[in-house]
Amino acid sequence: MRDERSKGHEPLVLLVEDELGLRKLMVMILEDEGYQVIEAANGAQGLAKLQEVKPALVITDYMMPELNGGEMVRAIRRNPAFDDVPILMMSAALPQQIQGRELVDQFLPKGTGLQALVDTIRRLITGSDKSSADTDS
Repeated sequence: MRDERSKGHEPLVLLVEDELGLRKLMVMILEDEGYQVIEAANGAQGLAKLQEVKPALVITDYMMPELNGGEMVRAIRRNPAFDDVPILMMSAALPQQIQGRELVDQFLPKGTGLQALVDTIRRLITGSDKSSADTDS
């Protein structure tokens, strides 16, 4: 497994989102911000990608086919190799409906403004202010 954070180039982000249009938009945003992006369409694909690389950040949707975001996050957190990898979960579901939310470093509702999203991603990758688990309230 390659650790992409130690290579001296753009941090690698694993983006797990089943909605193709939203996934492509997120890839454009992340690449514009200087990140490399690996895409997965569901949690099962996301876990498979983690067998190949260790990203600087995982961004995942919650509601997905095959393996939802909560199930994927639980699997990631069971693997000590990924203890230091922050996870950002996004969803249109109500926060109280999301199982496994306590295992993520940050939760953002879908529709969060672009600047807030970019700031959150940057903060999670640099490791600053990891103590705030939510921005919804």
